[in-house]
Amino acid sequence: MGRKSLAEQYYEETSEKGDASDATWIVFYDFRGVKPNPRFWKNVRRLIGLVGGSSMVQYSVFMTRSRRGAITAVKLARHYGAEVVAFRGEKIEFDV
Repeated sequence: MGRKSLAEQYYEETSEKGDASDATWIVFYDFRGVKPNPRFWKNVRRLIGLVGGSSMVQYSVFMTRSRRGAITAVKLARHYGAEVVAFRGEKIEFDV
């Protein structure tokens, strides 16, 4: 068995507590003045594979239904040097 990715390591060490809620978690990250390490993007893709209902809304936004997945995304972004802000919210569809 090979080495675990950083995404897998952070995900496994993060508690599942709070994952049963219907909340949407949004993680914003910004690599000010530096280009993100390509391994960051590989780990984000691995995290999306680990956590169902997760996606990158755009390059600087990760959205998930999993609190555990959101915490893992925060840990990954900080590890690679990003400034990070996370929010819990509710997805709303507007009829316009």
